[in-house]
Amino acid sequence: MNSKPFSAALVVLLAILMILMFLQVSWPVADPDPNTNEDLGLKMFGDSADPGFSPVIIMIAILLIVALLGAVFLAKEEEPR
Repeated sequence: MNSKPFSAALVVLLAILMILMFLQVSWPVADPDPNTNEDLGLKMFGDSADPGFSPVIIMIAILLIVALLGAVFLAKEEEPR
């Protein structure tokens, strides 16, 4: 038995079932988010009174740089003879 036609028919059947299932769902329409870009910027980076999440973002950036340098060091490590 050739499995390619069987696999193709199974994929088509599953695709048709998914499309029919998605068409039967009544998708609700949500209200748009009242937050603005300014609210997000103040929450992430803060202002003069509140630092926001900027110290955390800086620590994550330092951690990612150290991880990248460690990965490069491990990739360039010489193999033993």
